[in-house]
Amino acid sequence: MSAFYDLASLVLVPSGYKASKVYAQKPLTTDGQLTFSRASTATRVNASGLIETVASNVPRLDYLNSSCPRLLLEPQRTNLVTYSEQFDNAGWTKNAVTISANTATSPDGYTNADAIVDTATTAEHNIALASAATTTSNSAQTISVFLKSGTQPFAMLRNFGSANQQYFCVVVNLDTGTITKTQAGSATTSTAATITNYGNGWYRVTATCSFASTINFPILNLVNSATPSIGSFGEVTYLGNGTNSVFAWGFQLENASAYASSYVNTLGSAVTRGADAASKTGISSLIGQTEGTLFVEIQLPNPASNGGQVIYAIGASGNRVYIAKESSSLNIFQLATESASGFNFVNTANITTSVVKMAVAYKGGDNAFFVNGTLISSASATANPTGTSQVVLGNVPNPQTNCDIKISQALLFKTRLTNAQLAEITQL
Repeated sequence: MSAFYDLASLVLVPSGYKASKVYAQKPLTTDGQLTFSRASTATRVNASGLIETVASNVPRLDYLNSSCPRLLLEPQRTNLVTYSEQFDNAGWTKNAVTISANTATSPDGYTNADAIVDTATTAEHNIALASAATTTSNSAQTISVFLKSGTQPFAMLRNFGSANQQYFCVVVNLDTGTITKTQAGSATTSTAATITNYGNGWYRVTATCSFASTINFPILNLVNSATPSIGSFGEVTYLGNGTNSVFAWGFQLENASAYASSYVNTLGSAVTRGADAASKTGISSLIGQTEGTLFVEIQLPNPASNGGQVIYAIGASGNRVYIAKESSSLNIFQLATESASGFNFVNTANITTSVVKMAVAYKGGDNAFFVNGTLISSASATANPTGTSQVVLGNVPNPQTNCDIKISQALLFKTRLTNAQLAEITQL
């Protein structure tokens, strides 16, 4: 890549930052200082592998399952669970379980994770949100929680609506870090589940579903096997022994969301994390006005993330070249020049790698779009952007629908790279 760094007019490999700034490696002037904003605190996984909170307007360099940081850019989200860590609080109903508070080291490095222990009775053994959360009907809702094996490894994350068959259950084995069973009621659609390793035995488990109810009751069940029998309300009943336990921390419910975003801590009320935005204006000298190339390497942690938004662009709406996420599907697309026809699509379902390298080159009618070393198409648009002076990463003016991406590097060239160069720079 060093040869491409030499050719590029802008090189951003996230490392240096401060409040409201992300520093590029090239140029080493104010032109290489991207403006960053986020109107709230937010969390990231730091270099030690721990979840930590950073201040408003501080960029998040995230190290989740990586030794190299990536710039995390997310849309605005709200955690509707009012006590996300205090399961002994009255905000949670306890059914045939006891809570031993602050008994294990959580993913943030503090001893603030709770043990959930069953009782020696035949019953459902769970904690449930005491007051239902109000959500959008017939829209995907996502619940998530961090779990660790205690005296036994099995647990079930469950979202429940207001009626029979409005539920979705995800059973996990916390010793193996695997999903062992899912089950949805017949009145439930748009189901999805994930389990992600956060280190030190902790896993984040997510469950996404949609039903007609505007009521959501997130529930965490203890279960006694990898494939328990699940009833028509998503219930699991078994005879406890008074010692079966798992550790839990960081419960989250996100409305109208097809995936779980980064953790948002709450203590008594819902909390909203603002959207991340990174851009730089006044840099027309770095942007090719008649030809050029945009290259970006990203991790797309949530392919179902909100779309219709910019991943990487030069110029402003109506006069720009960009790579974006389509709103209505899993497509990533590029528009060689917005002032003329030139859309080209690639379905992210066809991208099987966690890393995606993309480049769009423009030069009148000589345009090209490469993804992971492959030419997607050559656009026929003949127009070029005019007077472009802005670079944008991961956002457009509407903060509610920004892309959810992690940027490993972004390069800008004032010339149209050859197809051979485009294949090389995007090769995994």
